[in-house]
Order: sequence, then C-alpha cells, then structure tokens
Amino acid sequence: MRKHVPNALILALLASPFFSGCSNDLLQRKLGEGVIEYALSFPDYDPNGIMAGMLPERTTLTFADDKQVAELSAGMGIFRTTMVVDGVKKGLDYHLSMMSKKMVAHLQPRDLGLFHQDSGKPTIVYTDDRDTIAGYPCKRAIAIFDRIDHPETDLWYTDRIELENPNWFSPFAEIAGVLLRYDVVQYGMRMRLDAISVKPGQVDPAKFKVKDEFEKVQPEVLHHELAEVLGTFSM
Repeated sequence: MRKHVPNALILALLASPFFSGCSNDLLQRKLGEGVIEYALSFPDYDPNGIMAGMLPERTTLTFADDKQVAELSAGMGIFRTTMVVDGVKKGLDYHLSMMSKKMVAHLQPRDLGLFHQDSGKPTIVYTDDRDTIAGYPCKRAIAIFDRIDHPETDLWYTDRIELENPNWFSPFAEIAGVLLRYDVVQYGMRMRLDAISVKPGQVDPAKFKVKDEFEKVQPEVLHHELAEVLGTFSM
C-alpha cells in the first residue's frame, strides 16, 4: 500500500537549508567562460559618408579565467584589432593588423591615459533601473563627462558573468560588472555596443596568448597608428 506523505512534511523539506540553498545557488550562479557578441552602431556618423560601408557591424568578447579577448574587424577585414586582457595582472596586449602591417603593444594601467584622451575619467552615477539584455539581468549606471562635447552615456552591466576587474582598462573601470550595452568614444568616433547574445562554452587557453607573428612596439607607436587608421573612418 502506498504511504501518504503529509503536506506539512513536503513543505518542511522544501523550506530546508538544503533545498533553499540549491535554489539560491542556481539563481546566483555566474557564467565563467563563453563568448559575447555585440551589435555595433555609430550614432554620430553620417550614414552617407564615403567610408560608411567600411564600418564594422559586429564585435565579440571571449572570456575565461578572468581573461578577455575583444576582437573587431573593419574595412572588409583589412583592419583588425585584438585586445587580450588579463584582469588579475592588469595587463593588455593590443594587436593591430592593417594589410601587411602587424604590431602589438603591451599596455599597463599607466599607459591607458594615452588611449582615453577623448573621454577622460567620467563620474559614475548609479541608478535603480533594471533591464534584461541578451538574457542577462542588468543594472544601469550613467557616465557623466566633464567635456561639453562628450554627452553622458548609459552603462548597462551584469554581475552574472564571472570576470575579475572586467573594465579596468576602459574609462568605466569603476563598474564592477560586465558591460552589455554602452557607448565608447575613441579617436573622435562614438561607437555603441549592444550585446545580442551570450553563449556559454569552453574556451581554448591559446586564445589568450600574444600572437607571435606581430611586431612588438611601444604604446605610443600603436597609438599613433590607430589615430591615423581610425581617422580615415571619420571622414
């Protein structure tokens, strides 16, 4: 004969530390590795500009073990950048490929001011706004800049992706979560990134290695090359 289990006992089991702990763990679990794909747009750019067709439409961010690789391709693949970022050691290897020219510079925190001249360090204002982007819960902050020609920027970020110091190399270093929707200005161009997918999956550690075929240069040399190349896109 089947024994009847009292409803009170079932409720007691569900309320026990074991069951409630598992539920909370599932809700709070963070993604440790995978790939984020962003759609790119250029709010201030003339869509009829002579270089409009050369601008990128997508970029990806691969992450694992507190490391990131941000990859971008423009000009039908002629121009490529790859940033390999270490959140623990706070080092960044910035690769630039332009036709036959290939160079890489190793950046440390003291070098970043050179690359953030267009934005400077903003004041971050946190809000109570919430949204879901690419399936992940996000909070909204606002970056307010002291330059009149640099409007304030919405920053949507999530704490459900596990990365140490995810933004230490950007103007938004104060933000503790991974940015899924935001604007960034570099070399006179405003670029808007909007995450359209976050795909969990194992990442090959080789993805985070510096490319051997790239010539090692000083940060100032790379900055000069980027300014020249990206300047052509703002025509």
